[in-house]
This record gives sequence, structure tokens and C-alpha cells, in this order.
Amino acid sequence: MRTGALVLSLLLVSPLRADTITLTNGKVIEADRTWVEGAQLYYEKSGGVFGIPRRLVQSVEAVATPSPSASPSDPEVAQGLDLGRRGRNAEAVRVLSAALRRDPRNGAALVGLAEVYLRLGDARSAAENAKKAIRLDERDARARIVHADALLALGDTHGAEQELRLAVRLKPDATAQKKLDALAPASAPRTGGAQFRLRYDGGVNEPLGVAVLQALSSAYAEYAKRLGIEPRDAVSVVLMTEAELQEAGAPGWAEGLYDGTVRIPAKGIEKLTPRVHAVLRHELAHSFVTARTGGNCPTWIQEGVAQWLEGGDPGRADASLASRARAGTLLPLVTLEAPFQNLVTSDVPLAYAESLSAIGHLLRTRGEAGLVRLLSALGDGLPSEEALPVAIGSSYAELQKSWEAQLKGS
Repeated sequence: MRTGALVLSLLLVSPLRADTITLTNGKVIEADRTWVEGAQLYYEKSGGVFGIPRRLVQSVEAVATPSPSASPSDPEVAQGLDLGRRGRNAEAVRVLSAALRRDPRNGAALVGLAEVYLRLGDARSAAENAKKAIRLDERDARARIVHADALLALGDTHGAEQELRLAVRLKPDATAQKKLDALAPASAPRTGGAQFRLRYDGGVNEPLGVAVLQALSSAYAEYAKRLGIEPRDAVSVVLMTEAELQEAGAPGWAEGLYDGTVRIPAKGIEKLTPRVHAVLRHELAHSFVTARTGGNCPTWIQEGVAQWLEGGDPGRADASLASRARAGTLLPLVTLEAPFQNLVTSDVPLAYAESLSAIGHLLRTRGEAGLVRLLSALGDGLPSEEALPVAIGSSYAELQKSWEAQLKGS
């Protein structure tokens, strides 16, 4: 058992390569690397970034492990790489293939062979060898860069972008970053490679944390494609393991006010239920809308888009609002620009329903392209009363009128 002083000295080293984190409750976490920021110990694992309060960490066992393709020690592999660099590609294939017959798990030979095949124009063989190297070591940034080059040659732009993101996250590289920027010109470069930074508020539940990041990553790719942008910085995610998730309705802490952090109540949750998936998608949507609009976004648009992206049904909202539309008791959309916490409590559910219904109406009449234009106009700094006619050709009053007419006929 390590002493407290030694534990603290380990935690203060930033960054460090780490294999094992031992928590005060005896639980052990295997990680790729760890570093400290303030009162949090962050660690990277399986492409995700997690945070743990330092008070919950007992020790960190650090071990530096070089990538198997980083510096080939096999003379035959070194010879093959040298032949490739000198343009003698056919000879390089022969030598590197011979090295792999002796040792199929030689990462340096696999990556070197992939590079040679790329130079020969055989992108498929290049991709196969690079993928084998990645299976041997998922942290091999060089293998991922070569795999990205091969995928790009095969026309798989999305796959190449994903590999480059992982590569620069594992090892910052200016050339790889330039390739990534060229593939995703609409996305402002983030300050770090990771899409998310997850930390626990309460106890640590690593399996749930990994599942949450996987679900968020899938939604992230979908939203980036739909909205044409992604958040500049890694999205902060807090897994609140001592707070309970409501079974239905809007999150109790939200009330139409997004502060830049995805908060997920997770007390008693051991796996991702449909309700948890919906909350994850809803909260992540706010990050994208904020990135697209620069924060210049009426709350009804924020909440309407978030409900739509989470999988909400605008038609169901329409049905619940039809009688109010006929009675003339709807809340005017212009009154829903401020955070919903300013509303009378009884009006909050109505505000959410109207937000989803109005966004659904906009999507039916202008399509997703019209919604993206509206978010872009808001991102250009236009006030909503100017952004609406610029983006969709309707004033606030005209949008309200056509939306209410649609509801009355539903």
C-alpha cells in the first residue's frame, strides 16, 4: 500500500502514462494515461476521457509502454522501411512480408507494409495491414494515420476523419491535424482531441460511464452531420451517481436553461435505458445548438430542436395543443424566448410542447435545411425577429399564424 505523500506526488505529475488507478474503495481502473486538473484526476480509456475526484483516488501505478510500431528493433523490418523510403517498394514488400511471416504480431512491419502498399496504389491492402496493427495496439497513432490515408483513398471520408480524430487525440501531430481540418472544414478545431470529458459527481461507475460516452459519440456523429458543425471544445459530461433521473418530462434541473455541461442523473442506473438515451441525446443537442448559434438562440428553438433530436414526436405535441390553438390560449412563441424558469410552473410543460410542435412545423414547411439556415442566421448574431425572415422567409407573426392554422386542422 502506498503512503499518502507518495500518492499525492504521483497525482501531481501531469500528464503521465498510467496502467492502473486504485480507488479508495478498492476498485481498480485500467487506463491509457492520467493527468490532474485541480481537484480532478482525469484518465483516458477506450477513446474517452473520464474524471474522478482526487479524494476518491488511493494510488496511480504509472508505466510507460511504447507503441510496437514506434521504433522497430527488428533489423529486417528496419531494412524494409528503409527500402520503402528510398522508393524501392517491391523490395520493401518482400522484406516486410517475410518479417510478418516470422512474427505476424509485428506492429512496425504491419504499418510499414501499409505505407508501402499506399505508395503502390493498393489502398485495400494498405487498409487491411493498418487495421491489423490497430488491433495489436489501439493506441498506435501512426497506424491510425496510415489507416486514415488508406480509407480516404478508398473513398471512406467519414472513416478517415474518425481515425484522424483518434490519432491526434492519442498523439498531437500537425500533419494529421491538417488532414483532419481539410476533411471537416465546417467544424471549428477543438482545443483538445477528445469529444467529451466525463467526470463523476458521487461514486464512480466506470461501465456506465463508458456506455454513456459510447451513446454520446454516436449521437455526436449524427448531429455533426445534420447541423454541419460541432462544438469547438470537448463537451463536459457529469454523471451524477447520487441524483435520480425523472421517469418522464423535462429534466428537473433544466427548466430551459443550458449552462454548457451535460448532466446525467444516474442513481441506481446500471445500464442505458431508452429514457437515459433520450436524456443523453437531448442534453448533447443543446451543445450543438449553442455551438451553431453562439448562444444567440431563443429558448423555444433550443428546447424544440433538443426534443426533436432526442427523438420526440412533433405530431404527438400537435395533438396535445390542438384544443388550445382553437381556444386561442397558446403561449405566443415570442414570449418563449427567455429561459423557461421565468415561466409560471404550470406553464413549463406547455412551453416544452409548443417548442417541439413549432420546430416540427418549421421542419415540415422548410425542411432540415431551413432549420439549419435559421440556426446559422442566429449564429451570425441576428436577433430572432430578423433571423426568421432571412432564413425561412416568414416573420414571427407569420410563423405563429401558419403554425396555429396547422394545429387547428390537426
